[in-house]
Amino acid sequence: MNKDKQIMRRINDAAKLLNNINNAEFLGSICKESPNIIVGTQAGIGRYHFIRIGYKDDDLLLEFRLVMDEKFKDSDSILHSIGDRCFLTASQYLYAFRHNAHA
Repeated sequence: MNKDKQIMRRINDAAKLLNNINNAEFLGSICKESPNIIVGTQAGIGRYHFIRIGYKDDDLLLEFRLVMDEKFKDSDSILHSIGDRCFLTASQYLYAFRHNAHA
C-alpha cells in the first residue's frame, strides 16, 4: 500500500472512531435521562433498564437488563426464554426510543 493510501486509511479510521465516540456520548446522555425502555421481543413485551454502552465487532451496542414489572405480564416468559439481558444497536435503540416516545 502506498503512503498516500495509508494516510487516507488512518484519517478514515480516526474519523470513524471520533464518530463512534460522539454517538456513544449522545446515546449515553439519552439513556441516563431516560434509562427505561419498552422492548417487544419474541417472548413478549418487557420493560428494560439501561446498563452500559459497549462494542462488539466494532459495532456500538447498548446493554439493558429486564425489569421484573407486574405491569408487563410477559416478564417471566422473557426471563425464561431469552434471559434478563437485551443488547440493541444504536439504530434499534433509537427506533424503540421514538416508538415509546409516541406511545
